[in-house]
Amino acid sequence: MEQIGKPKASAEKGLMEKIKLCLSKKPLPSPTDRKKFDHDFAISTSFHGVHNIVRNQSKIRKLIWLVVVLGSVSLVVWQIYSRLVNYFTWPTTTSIEVQYVEKIDFPAVTFCNLNRFQTEAAAKFGIIFFLWNIVYKVLHLQEIRSNYTGFKDAIDFLTSHQNFSITEFVKKNGFYLNSSTLLECDFFGKPCGPQDFAHVFTEYGNCFTFNHGENIQAKEKVSVSGRGLSLLFNVNQVEFTDDPALGFVDAGIIFVIHSPKKVPQIDGLGLSSPVGMHARVTIRQVKTVHQEYPWGECNPNIKLQNFSSYSTSGCLKECKAQHIQEQCGCLPFLLP
Repeated sequence: MEQIGKPKASAEKGLMEKIKLCLSKKPLPSPTDRKKFDHDFAISTSFHGVHNIVRNQSKIRKLIWLVVVLGSVSLVVWQIYSRLVNYFTWPTTTSIEVQYVEKIDFPAVTFCNLNRFQTEAAAKFGIIFFLWNIVYKVLHLQEIRSNYTGFKDAIDFLTSHQNFSITEFVKKNGFYLNSSTLLECDFFGKPCGPQDFAHVFTEYGNCFTFNHGENIQAKEKVSVSGRGLSLLFNVNQVEFTDDPALGFVDAGIIFVIHSPKKVPQIDGLGLSSPVGMHARVTIRQVKTVHQEYPWGECNPNIKLQNFSSYSTSGCLKECKAQHIQEQCGCLPFLLP
């Protein structure tokens, strides 16, 4: 180890001697020469304004040019800093472009009967409407008190009907779709029928969707405007309840037009058509594409558990279902 260390120390010593020899041959400039070099650089530089500071004999002019140069340098530094900050915030530009397409996807149409239950069911199971009110209050996150009218009757009913399913009851005794209720169905000149509609549960009980995401019509596109879908209903008004105490006294159809990939929002967005009247709806498609990070806040990795595609309404339904499940330990059949 000692034999290896000695040659290394000798090499370092020889290098230092060479550096000292080089510096002795080329000595550093004197303060006078250095001042002259600085002056020559100042009057010949392309940095505008600096030579005016050096050449002017007046102290006031020198001060003015010094302020101008320092102000300009500060402005340049501030501009560079602000542009860098702006660049790393990933700013976006809103661009609107109108495109005329030859073919567009036909939307989904979901409709429900304004009157939810048949009279026979109301007479046989009057307590069901109390249960329905409980479901409604839970969905709207309203408080249900223990002394609520009919609360004991509801408990007694559920105790004596252990196998009772409100889901099956609503599906069996609510609005139904067959040849007697759907009198006419025309889709761009082609006949359609009850088999072309998918059953869905909403706040109005049994509802039916035309051009559901799983139906064959969802793959079809249309290229003309006009009477795309024409329906004629018989709501069988005499078969349904008309007692104001039950809260279902309206007669007619409520419907909503939406994307086949989204859940229908009947409550709040539905359009009503009373019996003996007809309704015509003209729509326009507006497509919005949300940018992903870093240009926007859209996260394409967010997936919903019960819906194939992400939507605000679907997300709200799943969040509401999760909250009710955590608070009550049960889940209304209307929620996924």
